Formats: sequence, C-alpha cells, structure tokens
Amino acid sequence: MRRSEIVRLQERVGTLGDGFWGPMSIAACQQHLKSMMPSPHPFPVEGSPEFTEFYGPHGDKDYSPPSEKIRLPFTLYYGDKPVKSLWVHARCAASLLRVFERLAEVYPDKASRERAGILIYNGLYNPRLKRNSLNSWSMHAWMNAIDINAGKNGNKTSWPVNASMPIEVMECFAQEGWLSAGAFWGRDAMHFQATAPL
Repeated sequence: MRRSEIVRLQERVGTLGDGFWGPMSIAACQQHLKSMMPSPHPFPVEGSPEFTEFYGPHGDKDYSPPSEKIRLPFTLYYGDKPVKSLWVHARCAASLLRVFERLAEVYPDKASRERAGILIYNGLYNPRLKRNSLNSWSMHAWMNAIDINAGKNGNKTSWPVNASMPIEVMECFAQEGWLSAGAFWGRDAMHFQATAPL
C-alpha cells in the first residue's frame, strides 16, 4: 500500500495516521477487528482442545470433513474458471455465505470487486500439512479456510506495507468471526479462517 493508504487504514482502525505501520498500528487493527466479532465467538481457537471437538478430524486421502455447498452472491474466478459455489465445512458454511453477502453489499458491482481483488479465488479445501511442518495440519485440511487474491497477498508478503488486501474485506470476515491472517500475523493476507483469535 502507498503511505496515504496506510494513513487512511490507521485512521479507520483508530490510531495515529502517520503512515508507519508498527506495533501500535498492529494492536489497533487487531482490536478493531476483534471488536466486530460476535460474542460469544462462534468458532474455537486453532489448536485448542475445543477445536477438534468442534470441527472433527482433518481431511486426508481417505476422509473429507462434513461439508455444505454454498451458492455465492457473485462469481469468483479460479484462473479463467468461473466459481459460483463453494464446498465448506458444515460448521462454518452459513457463516462464509454471510461473509460473501456482506462483501456484495460493500462492493456492489464487478468493477469495485475487481479493484478490491476479491474476485480472485485461490482455494478452500486442501488436505495438507502446513508449509514447513511435519505434523501440523493446515486449516485448509478442515475446509474452514479460504484464500483470496494470492498474487498480491502472498504467504510471505507483509501486510499492509506490501500486500493489498483491503481492511473492508477483513471487516466483512471479522463480523462473522473469521480471522484475517494479514491483520493477525502480518502476512498471508489472502488467508481467512474460521477460528477465534487468541
């Protein structure tokens, strides 16, 4: 993001708009998003004892989590392929549909959705371990995480200095209790998961 965009972001999350994204801005952004989340929180913390009780086992080559199909209010694109519906873990499918309904309200036409980068879909279910891990499973293995616009919001791209995911998109997810990786660990801003913050 340009410095002027970071200033606007800082002002939106309630901190000093000086254009420098540091610890105070990070804390303010996380608090801003947490304040929008439902209470009690609808999802467990990743890795907590309640997590597997809530979501069940992760997917692997012989098992897929219980899922529901949601029909999106606007079309996404996986490369050139139109995506009009998604299969999502049954415990968070209705919630993800509401996220996309909110996104449709915030970005009411295709041009605004393209500018926000939310039409670029990069996957949801992937039964795999986390990168560089031998025994820790990715949230994608539970079918409760989605990636959007990976090209500009990659795993190693810092947010908001280099990544471009709009705070308004993160707010739509936060209102349903979804965690935004960019805001909560400063990178991987394409990634949103249905888990509570620590």
